[in-house]
Amino acid sequence: MAPRGRGLVVYMSDFGWRDPYVGIVKGVIESIGMGRIRVIDLTHDIAVFSVISGAYVLYTSYRYYPPGTVFLAVVDPGVGTERKPVAIETRNYYFVGPDNGLLYPAAAEDGILRVHVLDNEAVYRKPVSMSFHGRDIFSPAAALLALGVGIEALGSPMEPGELVKLSLRKQCSGTEEEIEAEVVYIDRFGNAALGLERGCLNTLCRWGEVEVVSGKRKRRARCLPVFSHAEPGELVFYMNSLGFPELAVNLGSAAEELGLQVGSRVVMRPVQAKEKP
Repeated sequence: MAPRGRGLVVYMSDFGWRDPYVGIVKGVIESIGMGRIRVIDLTHDIAVFSVISGAYVLYTSYRYYPPGTVFLAVVDPGVGTERKPVAIETRNYYFVGPDNGLLYPAAAEDGILRVHVLDNEAVYRKPVSMSFHGRDIFSPAAALLALGVGIEALGSPMEPGELVKLSLRKQCSGTEEEIEAEVVYIDRFGNAALGLERGCLNTLCRWGEVEVVSGKRKRRARCLPVFSHAEPGELVFYMNSLGFPELAVNLGSAAEELGLQVGSRVVMRPVQAKEKP
């Protein structure tokens, strides 16, 4: 059983800061907690509707918080459809949000213990909007978990195996001559994190340089420990601080250089010395 809630909710969404949605959700949590719950904003600048970017941010962030933390994550393009609202109890944490894959990588890594569908209408904020479950369903559930209420009070049990699964990383054989990778996240610097296992970096960088093809654009990237080791404007392939292979341009934007967005696919292959111009 995970530790009981410790009065801490970590809140992530694609709501942005322009509209009142983030503040409204916090208002609901405060109305329930009355000063007993602290809310930390992980980010609200997830690419709109991008479940995979949200999953990446949650997966790469959750382990830095203390046991008993409740993660409220809302990237929910299927709100109002048949997708389930769920709460997941893991060995150390609780995750609340839509069952669309968003929560799965983080929860699965920590070890899923129990899953409950948020179908106990007694804990909803009413009236319930079809388009704002973050306010009316998810935030009350997160608040109650943070206050130490058991997950079973939120609704009926669900088999963990029924959760929608999402994989952030593609495995590589170690001898591949060409690897296709999906861009799972782009940060504000234009660095593009790729959905690849760590070992893929070694596979692709066995000769110290890779060719990157994005649409009609073809570039060479040097394999370096960090982008700052490159010349200004040079494309680099390296392991980012969150443990994912990443493309970056020193003092520039890899996303702009390669025309990348979240969900873009790039083809990469090792470049042998004799292939270099």
